[in-house]
Parts: sequence; structure tokens; C-alpha cells
Amino acid sequence: MPQVFRVRTFRSLATSGPSSGDDQVSRPLWPRAIGALSGRSRSLSAPSQVPRSGQKPTTLEFLGLAGNFGHLNLKDPFDVKKRGSSYATEVRAGITTFLAMAYILPVNSGMLSLVIPDKREQLVCATAIAAFCGCWLMGILSNYPFMLAPGMGTNAFFTFTICLGRGLPYQAAFAAVFMAGCIFILLSITGLRTLMIRLFPEGIKDPVVAGESIGAGVGLFLCFIAFQSSEGMGLSVADPATLVTLNSLSLNNYDAYKLWLSLAVLGLTATLFAAKVPGAPLIGIIFGTAVCWIEGFARGREHSVFGYPFGIKGNHTDKDFHIYVPSSLVAQPSLEGLSGALWDGFGAAVHADTAATFWTAVGTFCYTDLLDSSGTFFAVAKVAGLTDRRGNLPLARQNMAYLADALAALLGSMLGVSTVATFAESTAGVADGAKTGLASLVTGLCFLLAIPIAPVVSAVPPPGVWAHLVPAGRTDVQLCARD
Repeated sequence: MPQVFRVRTFRSLATSGPSSGDDQVSRPLWPRAIGALSGRSRSLSAPSQVPRSGQKPTTLEFLGLAGNFGHLNLKDPFDVKKRGSSYATEVRAGITTFLAMAYILPVNSGMLSLVIPDKREQLVCATAIAAFCGCWLMGILSNYPFMLAPGMGTNAFFTFTICLGRGLPYQAAFAAVFMAGCIFILLSITGLRTLMIRLFPEGIKDPVVAGESIGAGVGLFLCFIAFQSSEGMGLSVADPATLVTLNSLSLNNYDAYKLWLSLAVLGLTATLFAAKVPGAPLIGIIFGTAVCWIEGFARGREHSVFGYPFGIKGNHTDKDFHIYVPSSLVAQPSLEGLSGALWDGFGAAVHADTAATFWTAVGTFCYTDLLDSSGTFFAVAKVAGLTDRRGNLPLARQNMAYLADALAALLGSMLGVSTVATFAESTAGVADGAKTGLASLVTGLCFLLAIPIAPVVSAVPPPGVWAHLVPAGRTDVQLCARD
């Protein structure tokens, strides 16, 4: 007998998800992303009733040109009551997510300051504004509890691979992020981003295989750079024979005090991670910062044992010697010398010496954000019970979520930060009851309120910043584990 082939249309691929006959093949699409993105997600119980997308999308929704803005009403703003939540719950969940994400302010500014010197306060301000814009765009356009900020991993790629490794000026790197954002917007408003995710082979689009493999590589990279002595933990130093070797922990070594503090912060943060304590990274950062500040204020610059950089043996007469203590508590927000820097970098796109690096960076930013953000969208939405029985989001709101993510990346490059992406820490808010975009607005407002204390955030020392990258990297590597 002749074989019968099922023909599926372009439209059905983009809208209806897998047919019943394909469920067995397509079902692994996003279900394990919950465990991948949240260490405590197994203890979460998703609502028994999940929404179903019964109506077929309109042509404009299919093309990615229309969204669902029914949540912008006066009777039930953000559909809080309709989704079975409360305003108090949404506010509390938004604050909880901010506490889980607040580490990005010192970490991102500290990392980017390696290639953008003397502008750490501006970087704190830019990071906070980018997070505010991303969260508000997501909350208003899509009404989903997805929180955004400059992404971990892409900021490391921006700093260590593109700028320090390939020698691309940071202005050109911002221009590459801008170009990637333009591509995101084009893919989002044409519906191609949704279609690409649906058409990827299972081994590519399944976060268990693709996103986790990418995350594992990034995780190892984060751990390695955290160990470095260039304003990092200082556990590893250069060696002519083995390239790298462990630094001495003997107290006869001036740098050993910084090493021991870094190890203490690492031990505390890892313990809190294992105990699933909310805000574990922030607690570790506060501990390391408090020790450095107290010692610095008590002993002064000349006698501090936490002087930087590594390798100068505490010589406070060295022009590069400095300690980390805040110069003031508040300051007027400023983006001077940072915002708009990308306009000076577009020449790298056509220059013979930098064009290859520039377009490689654009492609890498596109690829990683496409998979990473998409995986995070579906995983967090499933935890919140916002997907249908096939794990898909309503197409109209999904279009707006992708558009918000793309616009946030574009605005971030103009402000002077690396790619803005959806954070897996959004699951912290969902676990606390967030179901609507109101929680995203609260998180964004918290980031905005943190801007005036930029001098305090910019004075967070390396033990507080870089020790966090090790458990973060370890979490990324752990994602490759199979049940």
C-alpha cells in the first residue's frame, strides 16, 4: 500500500503547534526548561487549570504585527483578578524578583568596567535604566511576569571575547548589540522569530540540548574568568609552563587576604544556593562588601590588606593602587561618555580589520538571545500556568514578548550596556505568585530607585562581584545533567 504523508501548512507550523499525532515527538519542546532555569522548580506546583488557545490567531497576529492589549483597562488592570492573583501578590513578587536580580548591578558594571574604564557609576546607572526599560516594556506589551536586565554570559562574551580577546573597541561592540537588536525587531514584527523556534529540529530547539549546552559552555567560561587575577577572585595567576596556576594562600602573600575573603564569599553563596535561600547572590555580595568596607574605613588606604590590583604587593604609592570604599552615598544619575557611544562604532562594520569580528559578534548575540530568551519565556510561563496544553503561549502576547525583548536589547545598546535579556530569576517571582506584567513593572521600578545610590553599588569589591560567578557558572554547567 502506498504510504500516506501528512502535509502541514506553513500557517499550522507557526500557530497551532504539534498535531496530536506528533505530540510524542514534539512534547519535549519546553517541559524540562523549568528544572533547567530554576533550581527549586521541582517543588513548584503549576496550576491545574492552564489556558487554552481555542481561537485561531488573526492574520495580523500571525504576521507578528498585532498583540493583545486587553490587559490595559481600568476595570481590572493587567488582568490581575482574571488570572487569579492580587495586587499585593504582584507587588510582593516583583520585589522578590528584584532582590534575586539585584546582583546584576555590581556584577555587570564591574565586568564592563574592564573595557570601559573610569565609568563604573555610569555603568551602574545604564544597567539600572536598561533593566527598568526592559521590565516595563515586557509588562506593558505582553502582560507577562518576565523580568529583563543585561544578561549574564553575553556580558562576559562582550567583555572578554569581543573587546579584550578580539580587540574590538567597546563602541563597536555596542554597535554590534544594536545591529542584533534591529534583527530581533525585524524577526519579531514579521513573525519569523516564532516560526524559527517552531521549525528548529528538536535537538536544537529543546533547551535541554541546545540552551543547556550553550549555558554549560558559558558557565565554564564564567568560572574561569572569575578565578582570574584581573580584578577577579585572584585564585589563578599566569604561569609560563602551565599557562595558569593557583595563587598562594599563604598569609605571607599580600594578595592572600583577598583570596581568603573571596573563598569565604564563595562558600557562603554556594551554601545559600544549596539551601535554596532566596536572594543568595545578593547576600553573598553584601557580606563581602561589608567586610571590605569596614576594613577599608578602619585601617585606611595605606594599611588596608584589600588593596588592588593583584601583584603589586600592597604598594600604596603605585599609581594603580586603590581600595574599594564608597566615596559618597548618593550621586546625580549620569550617562556621560557612555550613552550614545555606539554611534562611533559603526565604522567597524565595514573596516577591513574589524568587519569579520563585528559581524561574528552580531551573529553570536542573535543566536544566543534567540534560544536563551525563547527558552526562558516558555519555561517561566509554564511554571506560572500561562501556556496551553502543548506548552505554547498565545500568539498575540508571544509576539509582544518577543518585541519587548528586542526593543530592550536595542535600548540597552544605546544606553551603553551589553545585550538585555530575559532573566531566569523571573521564576523567583512566579514562585511567589506573579502571574501578570504588573510584577515586571514593580521590578523595573525597583531598579530605577537604585540609580541614585550608584556610588555605593560601584564600590562593591571584586570578592563580592566575582565570587558569585562561580555558583552561577556551576548552575549553567549542571543544566547538562539528565534525570
